[in-house]
Amino acid sequence: MEEEYEKLLDRAIEQIPKTVFESSRFQIPEADVSIVGNRTLLRNFKAIAAAFNREPEHLMKYLLRELGAAGDIQGTQAVFQGKFSPATVQERIQRYAEEFVLCKECGKPDTRLEKRERVYVLRCEACGARNPVRGV
Repeated sequence: MEEEYEKLLDRAIEQIPKTVFESSRFQIPEADVSIVGNRTLLRNFKAIAAAFNREPEHLMKYLLRELGAAGDIQGTQAVFQGKFSPATVQERIQRYAEEFVLCKECGKPDTRLEKRERVYVLRCEACGARNPVRGV
């Protein structure tokens, strides 16, 4: 009986993602912002989306709504109509991470956004928690 338990326990441990055991601390990337004329460029936009493990379109939609501006993705950068300070853009990115990336239970960034019917659910791969999040 105990051997069977040990085998099941070993199998369960093998199925846990390796990122759960890493002790490296997640850091939100610093926004590389520059203002050109009446436009604001976020030059490392794709790198930020990749660090969050999110679709760039989802992050862009959030930033456009939060900044109240028009804009689009051009290559690896995001272009916003209007002048926004680097601190303002960084604050919005921080809020995005808190709401759509970090787990509400354990605080780890090992999450996935899943759409169930009409509701987005933030699913943590580290602790297994599921939390509904608002749509963008």
